[in-house]
Amino acid sequence: MKVFEGEGISNGIAIGKALIILDEDLVIIEKTLTEKEVEQSYQRFQGAINKAKEEILELKQQVRGKITEEHAFIFDTHILLIEDRSLHQETLEFMQKHSCNADWAFNQVLVRLLREFDTLEDPYFIERAKDLEDVGKRVLRILLQEKEVTIEKVEEDIIVIGHEFGPSNITKFDNPFIKGFATDIGGQTTHTAIIAKALKIPAVLGMHNITLQVNAGEIIILDSVNGKVVVNPDEKTLALYRKKAKDYQREHQIFMRELAEPTTSVDGTSLSLQANIELPLETKTANEFGAEGIGLYRTEFLFLNLAPELPSEDDHYRIYCSIAKELKGKPLTIRTLDLGGEKYFHKTLIHKLETNPVMGLRGVRLCLYRKDIFKAQLRGLLRASQEYPSIRIMFPLITSLKELETVLEFYNETKSELAEETPGFSANPDVGIMIEVPSAAMIADYLAKKVDFFSIGTNDLMQYLLAIDRGNDEVTYLYDPFHPGFIRLLEQVVVAANQEGIDLSCCGEIASSPLFVCLLVNLGLRNLSMNPASIPNINHFIRSMDFNKIRDSIPSMSDLPTAEELREAYVSAVKKNMNKKDYDHFFGERG
Repeated sequence: MKVFEGEGISNGIAIGKALIILDEDLVIIEKTLTEKEVEQSYQRFQGAINKAKEEILELKQQVRGKITEEHAFIFDTHILLIEDRSLHQETLEFMQKHSCNADWAFNQVLVRLLREFDTLEDPYFIERAKDLEDVGKRVLRILLQEKEVTIEKVEEDIIVIGHEFGPSNITKFDNPFIKGFATDIGGQTTHTAIIAKALKIPAVLGMHNITLQVNAGEIIILDSVNGKVVVNPDEKTLALYRKKAKDYQREHQIFMRELAEPTTSVDGTSLSLQANIELPLETKTANEFGAEGIGLYRTEFLFLNLAPELPSEDDHYRIYCSIAKELKGKPLTIRTLDLGGEKYFHKTLIHKLETNPVMGLRGVRLCLYRKDIFKAQLRGLLRASQEYPSIRIMFPLITSLKELETVLEFYNETKSELAEETPGFSANPDVGIMIEVPSAAMIADYLAKKVDFFSIGTNDLMQYLLAIDRGNDEVTYLYDPFHPGFIRLLEQVVVAANQEGIDLSCCGEIASSPLFVCLLVNLGLRNLSMNPASIPNINHFIRSMDFNKIRDSIPSMSDLPTAEELREAYVSAVKKNMNKKDYDHFFGERG
C-alpha cells in the first residue's frame, strides 16, 4: 500500500481500478517537399484544422446542460485559438521557407509559442499555453492519423491517472464508471480544476510523479477531501474508505440542511459566510450553498472570456447587474481588474514582456497604466450600482497611501463624469481595498481612513511576506498561515479596521480551513469569504464550536514563537472542545 498527497479538487471519495493515460510525445519527422507538395500538405493542414474544430464543437455539445455556458467558454477559447489566422499563416510561411511538411512546421510553430508563454512563469498564462498545447496536439493527431485514447465505453469503476489533462479530456470523464482522476501537475486555478468542479468529478492534482507510481489495474482510493491517493490499499483501509465515502455523503446532506440556521457558534459568536466566484453563473451555486453574498467576484475571467477583445462598459454593466439581480439584495463585492502579463495577452495590454509579472504591472498598477480599460470597468460598475446598491467596489494590490489616493481620484473623476452625463445619477457604492501586500498591512491605519472596508487576501499576503512562490513545489512547505510574522500583520489590519469602524473580511484560502477559522475568529474577523462548496462544511464547524473556550486555551503568542507550536496549540484546543464525531470529520487524519 502506498499513499500520495496532492491538491484535492471537487470534494469526494472515489474507489476504482487505475486507468493510466500517458500523453506521450507525438513522433513527427521532417520531410523535404516540392513546391506543389507543400501546397498539398498545407491543404491537409487546413483539413485537420476544420476537423479539430468540429471535434471541439461536438465536445461542447456533449456537455451542454451538464456544465454552465460560462464554463463552456473554455471550448470557445479553444476554437478561437484554432481559428487564429496568424497561427495558420506562420505555419504556411515556415513550410514555404523550409520546404517541409505541415505537421513538422506546425509543431515547430507551437513549440516556439509555448516556450514564449513559459517565460512568463505565471499560473494563468501557463493555463493559456496549456489550451494552445491541447488544441495543437489535437490537430497533430489528426494530421498523423492517430487515434486518441477512448474511455467512453468503460463499464467498471475506474480512477484515471495521467500527467495532466486538458479540458477536452475531462469532458470525456463524464461517465458514471469514471469515479475520479489524479494528475502529476495542476492546481486550483487551472481550467482542469474548473471543469472538474463543474462536473462534480473528484480529483487530486499536483501529485508530481503519480503516473510513475501506479500500474494499470491496481485498486485506487482517491480522497479529494484530504488531497490523498491510496494505491493498493489493504482490506482494512479499503473498508475504512468505503465507510468514509458513505459517511461523507450523509454528513454533506446534514450540513446542507443546517444552512437554514444562522451561522452562530455555541458561545454566540455570529459570522457571515460569503462566496468567492470567478464566473457569473457560479452565483447560483453560491446561493445553493447558503452564501450570504459574494465576498469576492474576480473579474479577470470576464476579460479572458472575451480575449483578445476587451470588455466594453456595457459588458461590465450587464454582467454585474445579472449577478446582483440573482443575489436579491445580498452584498456583491466586485474586485476591479487584477490582470497583468501573467493572466492576459501581454501585447494587448502593455505591449511588452515582464520577467516577473507577479511583482510587476498588475492590479491597480495596470489599471492606472491603461486608464481606458479601468474607466470602462468603473463606469460599468457605477451604472450597475445605481440600480443595485448592494454592489461594492474593491481595488486590488494597493501598496501605499499615495497609490490609493491616485486610484480614488480617478474613481471620483469617473463618477463625476457619469453624474454630468446622466440625469438622476446618484450611485455612491462602498469602496474598499484588498490587503494583500505587507506594506499595505503595515500602514492599514492610514488606509482605513480612506475606504469603507478591507478584505484580506491571505494568499498573496503570505506569498509576498514569506518570499514564497506558490507555484514552486519545492517551497510550498513554507506557506504557513500560523507563521507568527503573518499573524502579527493580520492583527495590525484588524486593529486598524476596528479603530476606524470599517468592515473587515478575509477572502483568502485560509477562510475555508476549519483550524484557521479559529485563528481568524480569535483575531476578531467575523466575515469570511470562500469557495461556495466549502460553506456548508465551515457553517457546521462554526455551529459546533465554543470560541470563548478555544481563546482561553491558547497561550500568548510570545510563548509560541514558531508556527508549529502555535498550530499544535490550536489543534489541542479544538480537540479538547469538540465532540469526537465532529473532530474526526474535520481533523481525524491530521489531528
